[in-house]
Parts: sequence; structure tokens; C-alpha cells
Amino acid sequence: MGKKLFSVYDVLVQGVGQGLSGYELYNFVMGRCKASSNKRICRASLLAMSDAPFLDRNALEGIYSIATDQRMRCSG
Repeated sequence: MGKKLFSVYDVLVQGVGQGLSGYELYNFVMGRCKASSNKRICRASLLAMSDAPFLDRNALEGIYSIATDQRMRCSG
């Protein structure tokens, strides 16, 4: 994992830990991480969904929502 992707991943995990999801989580990541882009946020979200610590349904739904939103932004 690259340094920029890892930094986006760390900020994403912090935001999910605070109970953020959707656009709130997106704004949190964009505000805290200078290396963030739609593509990196999507990749970091997919990595976070595969991590073992995220077994909470609400956390997974938050990560899934930002991953799908970013994927839609990248495709169109």
C-alpha cells in the first residue's frame, strides 16, 4: 500500500471510528488528508471493508456508502 493511500485509509478509519458516514465521512477525509482524491478514497474504503476490526454493521455500512459514492463519482 502506498503512503498516500495509507494516509487516506488512516483518516477514513478515524472518521468511521467517530461514527461518520456518507458525505460527512467524505468531507472529513477531504478536510484532513491533503493526498485524498476520489480514486484513493474509493480504494481506501474497499481496503477498510476487508479489515477484520470492522465487524460492526454500522461501520461497514458507512464504509460501503462512501465506497459506492466515490465509485459513482469516478465513473461519471
